[in-house]
Parts: sequence; structure tokens; C-alpha cells
Amino acid sequence: MKRNLLLVILIFGVTAASALAQSRHQTAQSLGMGSGGTAYVDGYQANFLNPANLMLDIHRSNTTIGFANIGMNAGGSLVNIAVYNKYLTSGQLIAGETRTNMLNDWFGSNPNNTRQLATTLSVAPIGVSHRSSKQAFSMASRVRITEDFSMNKGMAELLTYGLDADKFSTPTPINFNSNMVAFAEISVGYARHLMNLPNLPFAKDIKLFVGVAPKYLYGVYTADLDFNSTLQMTRSDGSSPFTINHDFNYSLQTIGELSRQLRAYEAAFSQDENAKFEDYVDYEGDDLGEAQATGFGVDFGATLQMDVSALPIPLFFNKQKTLRLSMSVTDLGKLSYDQSASNVYADGEFSYSGAQDEDSFNNFFDNLGDSLKNDVYGNFNSEDIDAVTYNLPSMYNFGASLEMGKLLVALDYGVGFNNAGINSTRSVLALGAQYHFFGFLPVRAGTRIGGYSSAAYSAGIGLDFNFLEFTVGASTVGNSENNGSSVGAAWSGIVIRF
Repeated sequence: MKRNLLLVILIFGVTAASALAQSRHQTAQSLGMGSGGTAYVDGYQANFLNPANLMLDIHRSNTTIGFANIGMNAGGSLVNIAVYNKYLTSGQLIAGETRTNMLNDWFGSNPNNTRQLATTLSVAPIGVSHRSSKQAFSMASRVRITEDFSMNKGMAELLTYGLDADKFSTPTPINFNSNMVAFAEISVGYARHLMNLPNLPFAKDIKLFVGVAPKYLYGVYTADLDFNSTLQMTRSDGSSPFTINHDFNYSLQTIGELSRQLRAYEAAFSQDENAKFEDYVDYEGDDLGEAQATGFGVDFGATLQMDVSALPIPLFFNKQKTLRLSMSVTDLGKLSYDQSASNVYADGEFSYSGAQDEDSFNNFFDNLGDSLKNDVYGNFNSEDIDAVTYNLPSMYNFGASLEMGKLLVALDYGVGFNNAGINSTRSVLALGAQYHFFGFLPVRAGTRIGGYSSAAYSAGIGLDFNFLEFTVGASTVGNSENNGSSVGAAWSGIVIRF
């Protein structure tokens, strides 16, 4: 049976990933309207999008309590459904020119090109907010789990070609990276009506709201694996043997139980070269409930609200029109995971030379696997480090919303300060609309362009009374060919207002 070197070089990635399977905060409303929300999400959810919106009075009661808001997003350039459907669902034999075309469509022509897959799960177990005429207060908790995986074209070639001496006759980069992080946060928000501004020819009752939401961060897990290598193979020609040369270097920064297990194996191996990796490294996540990191963050923003009923907008001449212009900066801060933090690293080479060609080597590989795991890739060094640092997925957000009776339309622009998880330094534009049928049945639709994937389309529905909300939203990509696919879902949980 065909084997390839992925079985070996993923040893540490799989070990770390066994522990666990943002970017803008997602509510059922914001996801259904295209993943925006800077100028319309209110209540305790505003802590994570724009704390100034704690002051918004969108025909709702002053006090809000919410339970179990859930949001999930996954996707990226590695998830190219268009290429998958073109080549892997049409009954084609993935070989020869077909295989070459598939990888070029997926990764481009350069073997160093990298594609990414990210997932993030956000759960807000409980939140409460209260608004008065001049100021508002809130408190909310949230748990986030993010996994980010990337690999280059060379890795994809190894997966699809296997040990092919013709394909890897010249040194080929084989690289991948995996990062996982899990943490909780408690956010306390404060907003106030700062001032009234002079009326304009098209606007009156202009109010400026400002808000801030500092938060305490509680980290429970992280692991960051970076693997870089080159692979070269030479086919046996009768006078020279079949050879494999795999130059590699990797580093794994991790904490807690997994860190201690890896260091225990290193110590045992230094005393006895017959020590088995699996006898020492069997991470089961027993320490996930413990505090592995602490830190602080902050979200802040401002919203300008005005009555623009004088604007002659067709079909809504007799409706009051409220325009809101908002900006916010979210997720400023970082976590320092400092419990038994270590850096495990290796810089080595696996070389094989023999009479076999790559086909017979695949059979030989079954017996070689344990030796490779323990003596080659598992022969690492480690060092104590002060901490594994994780920078929050910070974003700048600008939004505008126009409320006209039962209709709400909105536009959002955002850009990430880093590429953590589904956060992206590639600008994102969101457009969305919501209409309240019968006053309690919101129907939502929107689109998101840019960011970490191709253009996405979203929708949402549910029940939204003055005193109770129960809504859902979902999004997906229509054509993933250019920047990959994504999928998202959100549930409002149970929201009570009084």
C-alpha cells in the first residue's frame, strides 16, 4: 500500500491537534446581514463589536440578558470547493496532466505558494446590559477556540504524488504550520451620550455616543507548530541506488501537560535511545480547565446617530429615518501562556539509500516508521521559554446603518491587524439588510466581499419581539475559485429584554 512522508512529519502536528479540533464577533443578526454589525448590533453583544452601541435605542427595552450566543466560522484559501468539484467529483483519474492542472488551480505554479484553513468557535455563555438616557453598562463573557492550518504546494504534491522520484528529483519545499488557541474572556462595557451636535440641512437630533469595554483574558490552551523542509529523491538506474534526502527543521511551542510530556520523552531518549515516543506523549487534555495564561484586552468605539427623515428616499417618504455612522477598534490585547512553556525544536536530515525503487520502499516504510518517529523526527531538543504569546485578532471597523421603519440596511468595512484565525489583513466589505415582517419576524440577507475567503452570501431569520429574541443566521461562499470557501453559522441563544 502506498505511503508517503506525511505519516512521519505530521507526528507532532497530530499530537498537538488531538487536544482541540475571529476577527469580528458574530451574532445571528450580524452574520445574517453579511457579517457586519459595527453600526447596529446593540445590547451586551456590542461589547465585542462597538461598545458605543450600548447606548442605541432600537425600539427595545432598556435591559437585556442573553444566554448561549454561539457563532462559528471556517474556511480559507485551502478550502477550494470549485477545484474539488472540478477534479475530485467527476470520476477523473488524478494522475498525469490532470493532477498537475488540479494542483496548479489550487496552489498556483510556485511550490512555495501557501494555502490556509482556519476555524473559530465563539460562545458567549451569558451577558447583561442596561441603558439609561445618558449612559449604559454591560458585562459579558465569551469563550473562543481557534485553529489555523496552512501548507504549501510542495506538501500537497507529496500528498497526491506520494514517493515519486521523478516528481521530487530536485529539492522541493515541504512545509506546513498549525496553530491552536483557546481562551475565555470577561468584558465590562461602559458607554455614554457624550454630546449633541448642531443640526445639518439634512439631519437633526445628532448625538455622539462613545464606549469602551476592557476585558480580562483567561487562556486554557495553545500550541504552535512550524515545520519546514526540502525533499529530494533519486531513482535507481542500476549503477546508483534509490535515494531519499529529507532536510527538515521544526519548532513546536506549547504549554502545560503536553509540554511536560514532550520534555519527559526528550530526557528519556537522552538516557536510552530505545525510549518510545508514545510511552511518554499521550496528551488527553486533562489540564484544559486550568489557567495557562492571563492577559488583558480592550474594545472601544464611537457612534454618531442622527435623524435624516428629511432625505427624499423613494418608497419611505413617511417613515422616520435614522442614520448611524460608527467606528470601532476591537480585540486589542494579547495573552501570555506561561505555564510550563517550552520550545521543542529539531534541525536534521533523514537519508535513505538502497537497492529498492520507490514502489518497494513503500512496503519497506511500514517497518521503518517507528524508527523514523523515534530516531529521526522524534530526536529533538527543547528549552524553557518565558511564555507563548498570542496576539488577539485585532480589527479596525467602520460601519453605517440606515433604519427606515421596519427596514434596516447597513454597510461595514473592516481590516485586520494580523492574520490570526479567520482574521485577515485583506480588507473586507459587508452589505446587509433586515426587514421586520409583522414587527416580530426579521428576515435578513447580506454579502461579504474580501477578507479570508471568496465572496460570501448570508441569510437569517427567527423571532425578535421587544421582550424576547430567538434568531439564527448562516453564510456560505458561492464561488470559491479565487480565494477559497467559507461557511458560518450563528444562533442568538435566548435573549430576554425588560
